[in-house]
Amino acid sequence: MEVLHSTPTETLGSHPFSFPILSPEEHGIADRDDAVPPKTLKDRIYLRVLHAVHNNGGEGKNNEENGHCDEAVAEDTLNYTIGSETESQMCLDFGDVEGLAVEDIMQKTFRTDDDSYEFYKNFGQYHGFSVRKGDSRRDDDGNVRRMSFFCNKEGLRDPKHYNRLDRRRVHNPETRTNCNAKFSVHLDKSASVWQVRKINNNHNHELTPQVMVHLIPKYRSLTERAKAQIDGFRECGISTAKTMRYMAGLSGGYSLVGFVKKDAYNYIDKQRRKQIVDGDAESAIAYLEGKAEADPMLMAWYNLIEDRMLANMFWADGGSRLDYQYFGDVLAFDSTYKKNKYNRPLVIFSGSNNHKQTTIFGFGLVLDEMIGLYTWLLKSLLEVMCQKMPSVVVTDGDEAMREAVRVVFPRATHRLCRWHFEKNVMSNVKDAGLRAQFSRWLYADIAVNKFLTEWSQAVEEFSLQDSLWINQVFGKKDMWANAYLRDKFCACIRTTSRCEGINSVAKNFLQSKHGMLELVQNLELMVRDYRNNELLVQFRSIDSVPVITTSLESLERCAASHYTRAIFGDV
Repeated sequence: MEVLHSTPTETLGSHPFSFPILSPEEHGIADRDDAVPPKTLKDRIYLRVLHAVHNNGGEGKNNEENGHCDEAVAEDTLNYTIGSETESQMCLDFGDVEGLAVEDIMQKTFRTDDDSYEFYKNFGQYHGFSVRKGDSRRDDDGNVRRMSFFCNKEGLRDPKHYNRLDRRRVHNPETRTNCNAKFSVHLDKSASVWQVRKINNNHNHELTPQVMVHLIPKYRSLTERAKAQIDGFRECGISTAKTMRYMAGLSGGYSLVGFVKKDAYNYIDKQRRKQIVDGDAESAIAYLEGKAEADPMLMAWYNLIEDRMLANMFWADGGSRLDYQYFGDVLAFDSTYKKNKYNRPLVIFSGSNNHKQTTIFGFGLVLDEMIGLYTWLLKSLLEVMCQKMPSVVVTDGDEAMREAVRVVFPRATHRLCRWHFEKNVMSNVKDAGLRAQFSRWLYADIAVNKFLTEWSQAVEEFSLQDSLWINQVFGKKDMWANAYLRDKFCACIRTTSRCEGINSVAKNFLQSKHGMLELVQNLELMVRDYRNNELLVQFRSIDSVPVITTSLESLERCAASHYTRAIFGDV
């Protein structure tokens, strides 16, 4: 791959299963004396798993004989299903906190102070409050001897935050209520264990309902597996919202995912910042350089402005360069905004392949829609494409594009998009008869002399001699009138609708918040989709033979062997 300045100076060369929530009658315990309806989300999940173990263990065996084994398996499955790996480990180490009285907690011991903190987190999660670490005391040797943990609503906000004169944002909602709930442990050196010193479970605020506990930030986390899934979906251009819906479906609901959408967005933003630590433009160029290992034909041209900021860039991979050599006789391009966070125009160069499908030749980013910048971009296209000139260029009629095409492709036929031209006619011509005449000139197969005669008659009939717009349109008649274009090969590209189609597809891959690196990566995904579509129709062409429908069998079979199915249908 070559990444070049415009000088040009070469600078390189198993997811948790879930079951439907069952009624007591469905899981077979409604007739038991000790059967009680599930009270919490945790109870319901436990009954799901117990039902699964009951079904799996009942094949030719007495379930009562396997009671102890079933309960053990159900408990282990419960730990795996209802939360993260950390939560599962807490249940295994410290048992269930359900029904623990203060007296029971005072009898507990822990191996480390971290274990005591994990226990209190589990206790808080079950009862509906968040916890945080408090103060600690050390001995003369600097070793921690005492640790305190508080309810997250302990204390009050510092008054200085209310009296700031330079405040620009509104105050964040109050979250602290000076709650006195507390859990304290101390180190028993003789036994080398941590013992509970004090616990105060009296809160001065309402506890979070169990169905909302998973929203407390302290109990949300992304596991490595979740991160890998998010990264994988992101690499495929799938949005974070769709990724969250997918993961919620796998987990059995949003409450069982382990995190919320905001956490996923924060993780993605963190990864994005890591990727562009050296700068967004530098990261994009470095990414293109790295693609050289897999695609040595990839080329990129760019130039810089003051402060070494990226000004303009054109790039095309090996597949696009090869396609241009075959199908680059007709070139269409258009610019689109709002596809990156810098709001720079993105120019997509495209054409038509031998299956009459859209093929992409390359991409360009420019600072603005100016003649000089478009001229640089088209010259860069020529350099990357080995100086192969197109025969026909189709644009939407933008004046800057028109002048750049005239300078860089002087021998090419510049064709204006019919759709844009008709739209322009509708805006400037009010007479229905004159509109019909323009439509005839656009599509009718007439000679140049015939067109000129009809034009003169229309000018006289509608008194258009002094119309500035009419004179301007006549000045570029060879760009839109079919009389001048009927003998030009245009590969069925008479409008920029293919460009509009590409822009529509690009909306599925690009977002206005994307930086340079994400723009380049997601455009690569888009090109991959186009090439897969081409591969599918190519397979159909070589894997099937069209039905002969004429008496000229030999001639028809010869044509079928030389043309693709799309072209054969026209022949």
